[in-house]
Amino acid sequence: MSELLPLADAAHLLGVSVERVRQLVVGGQLPGQRFGNVWVVPRDAVAARRHSPGVRGRPLGAVNAWQEILAGSVDLHYPGRYRRRANVIRCEMSRADVAALPPMVGALRGGVHAAIALGEQLAVDDNVDLYLSAKSFAGLDERVAYVPDGAGRIALRVVDDRAWGLLSNGALAPRAAVALDLLESGDPRHWISAEHLAHGNG
Repeated sequence: MSELLPLADAAHLLGVSVERVRQLVVGGQLPGQRFGNVWVVPRDAVAARRHSPGVRGRPLGAVNAWQEILAGSVDLHYPGRYRRRANVIRCEMSRADVAALPPMVGALRGGVHAAIALGEQLAVDDNVDLYLSAKSFAGLDERVAYVPDGAGRIALRVVDDRAWGLLSNGALAPRAAVALDLLESGDPRHWISAEHLAHGNG
């Protein structure tokens, strides 16, 4: 497991301000974890960013993001580049409704549950990631009861319908998408699993 560095140490190694490192973490360009009021970042991620040739362009549109995800050419050092793969709606709903969504609207599991199904040794938690099409989401409130909640345990990842057409039917989101989901976690074990999934070691 990579050593965790305070933002000040990461800023010193990168030759930028602490505020810039915080922006990178919040923008999803550098993995970070919060302990109370203190943010830390993995030394390996800082080293990788330091030795990389620079940010690889602005965020991709939904279709281009999914094309790279499906090709398996995702760069985990720049997860913010793929943020337009889906619009994340955090909410709460009953376990029965969560279980009904995949068969009902063709939703694909992502996050920790998908990583476990793909062979990663992670602990099951109450957080749920589901990818679904924008068309399915538009009528969702007529099918299930959900309550929007910015801190909710359920992340509905709403994919643009043009991009959704690229995804194949199945139960799980593509490996690279699951890896990107895991990078949003504050748990370094999830970051390690993200690397496994992105590089086909999971």
